[in-house]
Order: sequence, then C-alpha cells, then structure tokens
Amino acid sequence: MNYKVLYRKYRPSNFDEIVGQEYIVETLKNSIKNNSISHAYIFSGPRGTGKTTTAKVFAKAINCLSPVDGSPCGKCEFCVHFSENPDIIELDAASNNSVDDIREIIDNIKLTPTNGKYKVYIIDEVHMLTPSAFNALLLTLEEPPAHSIFILATTNIENVPITILSRCQRYDFQKISVDKISECMQKICAKEKIDMEKNALMEISYYADGGMRDALSLLDQLSKGKDKITLEYVEDHIKIVSRKKIEDLFSCLEDNNVEGCLELIKEFRLGAFDYKTLVKRLIDFASIRAKKILIEHSQKRLTLQDYKKLILELVDSMNKVNVNVDSYTILEMILLDYFDNNISDKTIKLNNEVNNVENKTNESDVIVTKNPENDEELINIRINNCFYGAQKKYLEENKKKIENLLNNADIPGKIKGILLDSSLVASSLTNFIFTTSDHNATNANGILEDIEKYLNETLNGEYKIIFISNERWNIEKNKYITNLKDKKEYKYIEEKEKVKDDKENIVNDVFDLSKVEII
Repeated sequence: MNYKVLYRKYRPSNFDEIVGQEYIVETLKNSIKNNSISHAYIFSGPRGTGKTTTAKVFAKAINCLSPVDGSPCGKCEFCVHFSENPDIIELDAASNNSVDDIREIIDNIKLTPTNGKYKVYIIDEVHMLTPSAFNALLLTLEEPPAHSIFILATTNIENVPITILSRCQRYDFQKISVDKISECMQKICAKEKIDMEKNALMEISYYADGGMRDALSLLDQLSKGKDKITLEYVEDHIKIVSRKKIEDLFSCLEDNNVEGCLELIKEFRLGAFDYKTLVKRLIDFASIRAKKILIEHSQKRLTLQDYKKLILELVDSMNKVNVNVDSYTILEMILLDYFDNNISDKTIKLNNEVNNVENKTNESDVIVTKNPENDEELINIRINNCFYGAQKKYLEENKKKIENLLNNADIPGKIKGILLDSSLVASSLTNFIFTTSDHNATNANGILEDIEKYLNETLNGEYKIIFISNERWNIEKNKYITNLKDKKEYKYIEEKEKVKDDKENIVNDVFDLSKVEII
C-alpha cells in the first residue's frame, strides 16, 4: 500500500516548511547557528499546530552534518536516514506513562549516540505521565548527559508540574491563521490536482480551528467524494452554517426581525448543523460587530454592551450542550432576549390607525403618554423618592424578601429572568431601585406595571420600583453621597396620574380596546 494521507505526505521536513510558527522557528534556528542548544525543551499548544513536527525537524537539524542557516540540509547521511535513526527516541506518554517507562529512558540515556552528535528524546503528550513518572524524570531532566536532549510536547501545559516546566525552555505554539492554512492547502491542491473553489478552501480552513493537520485530513476526505469541491459541498458534508447565514442572523438581530431569526434557527436545527461550530462563528461575528462600533463610533439597534453580553452568554451555552436539552432551544432563548418585545406588527398597525384618528382632531386636545422606559421624569421621581426614605434596614429586609421570592415562588418566566439579572441597591419603605444592564433595564421598565403588580400582590405591599443601568446607578449614588455631605435634604415628589380625555376614549371605542398607547 503506497498511498499516504495528505498530512503525512506533506509533513514539513525542514524549518522553512513549518507554517504559522515563525517566531519559534527563527529562535530554534538561531540557537543552532550560535551553538546555544538547551538540554530540555517543552512545546505546548493546540493539536495539529506542528509541535511534534518541529521537534523532529529540530532533532534532524542539530545532528545534520552540514546545516544550512540552522536548517537540516536534507542531503547528508543523517538527514537521509533520519526516520531509521536509533538515536531519535519517540515516546507516546498517553500509552507509555508509567514510572517503568521513564526508568528505561534513564537506564539507556548514558549510552553515547550511535550515529549523530545528540540523542534526542521526544515525549509526546507528556502531561499524561503519572506523578511517579514525573518524579523519576526530574533529576535526569535537570542534568542529562551532554549528548542528550529532551523535547516534551503537550496540549495541556497546565497539567505539567511546575518542577518540570522550570527545567525546560518553553515554546507556546499558536493556532495557525485561516489565511495561512488556506494558502498552504492551495499549494497542495495544485500539486495533487484537486479542483477546489477558493471559498471552499477558506471554509475548511475556518473549520480546522487553527490546526493544519485537521485541515489536511478534511481536504483528503473531501477530495475522494467529488471531482470538484464546491463551497456548498463542504458545508453540506461537514454540517457547518455558512457565513452568509450568520450575517443574515445578525441582520435579523439588528433589524428587530424576530420571525426571520426564528426561521433561521429552525433551518439550523433541521439541518443538524454542528452546534459548537455554529456558536464559535456567532462569537466571531459578534466580536467583529462590537469592534466595528468602537472603531467607527456607529451602531444600529444593539449596543456594544449588548454584544459583550451576547458573547459571554454564547460562551456559557457551550457548557450546556452536553446536557439533555435541545441546544438550539438554548440559542433561541439567548437571542430572543435581544429583540424589542414591546413592538410587534400588530402594535405598529394599531399605532398607525391611532395616528390617523389623531390627525382628525385638534392636536392640543390629545394627551400623549409615554412608555416608562422613555419617561425620564418618572425615573428621576422614583430615584428621588427612594433616596428620600432610604435606610439600610429597609434594603436588607427587602433584599431577603426578593431572594425568598425567587427561591420559592412560581414566578412568571419573564419577570423571574429580569429579577435574576438585577440587583436591589436602594430601598425605602415603599420604593425600590434595581440595577442591571442597559438592555435588561429597557426590557424591565417596558413591563414595569406587570412587575410592580406581581411584587405588590406577592409581597402584600404598595411598592414603587424602577430599573436603571449600573452606570446610571454609579452617577446617582455619587450625587446622593454628595448631597448628604452638603446636608441637602430630599423632598418627596408625588407622581402625576395619567389622564384620559374624551378624544382618547373615542380612539378606544374605534378599536374596541381597553387601552391604546399613542407613541
């Protein structure tokens, strides 16, 4: 069987062929040119980024009879027979992780090299060694014979004892960029005569998540299926959502298009797309949108804070996909929180009808009311009235009431979600101030009457509440402290009742509704 899979066939044989690790390659080459080779190295980083390959190229270079600019010449006897050289010892710590395996190395390390200048021990997945094996390795790793070099490779550097790390030169391998993976695969496609669209190559590169080996394995697999590999074939084969669909989803978010968003999620669910890959792409795009707001100082409906919160919620959802819950339901609930649920097509239609009636009357006779989240006067009055009678004992008592309510009562989902994401920060006998994010404050004040009614019925009180952002709270708190120092007293302000006149009642009669808000 002569066939070799692509990632083995095109494994780098010298430093110049290693992709995406320029700093590490340059440092290792300089150490060879300057004859300043360490006795122990540790290569850490994600899978498929070139750790073991770099270790082998380094082992070849330090033993090469005529290295060229720090790289192996590829022509001398040592380079030609490198794969058969008994002085290059590879150990897979995943399956050879006992203290006896390490003792075998210790017993043989004193023997001088057979062919080259150095004996090189490459221990892959070194974090898998047992504690006793690590302890056995310690002394030898600190002071090995002059002819011996250790190269340890790991994908979990945090599991390697600090005593081992302190005895090694550490090199952290980074994920390879999408552009570099795509460029490398394009060259391989040309050599292998694989007909592939450029967009398809970019999609494979993105899916590989920084690993060249994963990208080449996927390319190898796809090249067996069709004569020409298209973007659609790649997306269908590996079940990933296209960039266009992701852009459409964010457009729905920014345009407050709930129906479009739900339709796209339904499509993702029915297509059985890989959820983790989808969420990673959503995080990437949300990050791009957030940076765009910062750089261009422009935004649509969603703010920078909204995108930051969305990214954190998406990251958290990745930990829930193994739970026996439909992952797309989690995604739906996350995204639905970012729509303005106070506006619907029906509401817009009614408001337009109301405006038509309003135009037939004298504008000065019609009282226009505002939604609470836009009523700055109401917010200021309730903040003032809370500070008027605020006491620490009221705050502590009411915090306990809210906490018990959340733990015990069967609260409507929307109200519970808002209260869980909010903090009671000031309280008088009858007034509450809650702090939360800008987005949550807008949602909460949009259904303020419902929340207030529920709290009053459940806690048997007559409370007036308001929700403000954390930033607004810091400003109001500082004002309150300053006023206390200056001995400025707060005066209670009565809230004005909203009045309806006959004209507004006419509007209600037209639509047979108990209440119509004129925006």
